[in-house]
Amino acid sequence: MSGPSILQERTALRLAAAALIAGTTSLAAQTVAVPVGTLLPVPPAVSSPFTLSAINDASTGQGAFLYAGQEVPPIIRVNPGSKIRLVYRNRMSAHSTETCVDGPCTNMSNLHFHGLHVSPNRPQDDVISMMSMPGESLRYTVDVPENQPSGLYWYHTHPHGESYQQALDGMSGAIVVEGIDRYVPEIRSLKEQILILRDVQLTPGDARSETLVEASDVSKEKCGEATGPLERLFTINGVLRPRIGIAAGEKQFWRIVNASPDLYADLTIDGGSMTVVAFDGMPLGYHHPNHPTRQLQHVLLPPAGRVEAIVVGPESPGKASLRSLCVDTGPDGDPNPEFVVADLDETSAAPRTQVSANIRAGHSKPVAVQLSAAMTKQLEGSEPAFTVDFTEDQHGFYINGKKYSPTDGPMTTVSIGDYVHWRVRNDTHEVHPFHIHQVHFLTYSEDGRLIENPEWLDTVNLKPQQTLDLIMDFTDPIIRGMSVFHCHLLKHEDKGMMAKILFQ
Repeated sequence: MSGPSILQERTALRLAAAALIAGTTSLAAQTVAVPVGTLLPVPPAVSSPFTLSAINDASTGQGAFLYAGQEVPPIIRVNPGSKIRLVYRNRMSAHSTETCVDGPCTNMSNLHFHGLHVSPNRPQDDVISMMSMPGESLRYTVDVPENQPSGLYWYHTHPHGESYQQALDGMSGAIVVEGIDRYVPEIRSLKEQILILRDVQLTPGDARSETLVEASDVSKEKCGEATGPLERLFTINGVLRPRIGIAAGEKQFWRIVNASPDLYADLTIDGGSMTVVAFDGMPLGYHHPNHPTRQLQHVLLPPAGRVEAIVVGPESPGKASLRSLCVDTGPDGDPNPEFVVADLDETSAAPRTQVSANIRAGHSKPVAVQLSAAMTKQLEGSEPAFTVDFTEDQHGFYINGKKYSPTDGPMTTVSIGDYVHWRVRNDTHEVHPFHIHQVHFLTYSEDGRLIENPEWLDTVNLKPQQTLDLIMDFTDPIIRGMSVFHCHLLKHEDKGMMAKILFQ
């Protein structure tokens, strides 16, 4: 077993010094301690049925998920055509020490199964009427359909007005729908690494924060038009700049989810590339059986975005890193500079869990759904059936001029059974990631220009003043019911940038 890295030793000394400097400073004014430079931990895996609890961490007061006695959200693994069964117990304090967008948090909580093509009705992916207050429990039975695309999804809390704070606290976890190896059989023999990007908060003037910034090698170069102090850095599986064990020339299958409420990841590997197999849980081969992979030098993951890719350990001597490049979030956005997210460490290479291949008999063949060229052309030439306008001012954030209220009726109603053309416009001076529950969509046009290699997503970024045209897949009858769409910068969602949609 390898010892601590030089980065780990140096950072530990600096953090110890920072703790002494902090002295009697209040906990709220300090950056929460996180491990730095350790080997990437592997979260526990769970299959149904199980119990998940929402709690407040005893030392920080922050929200957390408790599973099997540990504050480590489990990875839910499920086969197509089976169920996710869980009891969600809200054991959070009735008197929160945290502040949400409209005042003190109430610690109400629920779950959203992000990206799954499942019912929006109770007891499934209902984020509107299913809500627990401290001391209450919710029972979820989520029917994952037979034709659910095999890939990486995730779960997180979704209480309107408190989503941002709970996501920032790390109340999220990964979901793996088995069977992606049916599209790219090579990955059956590869080590699987599940990387969950969350946040560590920084405090201006705090010695511990300065140490974390230094440890992440944050670029000092100006990044875009955003101003102000850097507020966040990524952790992976709870560690800042972990070491990912991978031998020279070794292929691994990495499954990455950006679970941050507002930090973007534009991921690249020094001197390497990624062979992408899926975006947002959707295998490329699901819609394009003859083109199941794409080679990319970097991948932009907005908050909620996912990528699954084959990576290769660097052959040349020297250290290689996984880093997030500069993302220009616009003049009204938040700083999002380049920094190192993890290091690829040949000395720490060790056996890891391989991609699960336990798909039931009858599910060995890949599911493929191809949208015909004629239908695509017809939709591209049509006027949008619905337009989403993102706007904001000093009073709040809006969709089509309206701020969300839980008592609202649907902003739009959709008849199930068709593909539909939608347009999404960002009439602001900062980025906004658009997300809709229950479905994926094809982003085919940017500011009136066809996109060369459009992909099916469930969350897509809009640059300031940008317009995107989408083909929405509203064909699945399982999604009937009341659902929502919103900006996935969760503070914006909490402040009103969300609306209801009725699938009927």
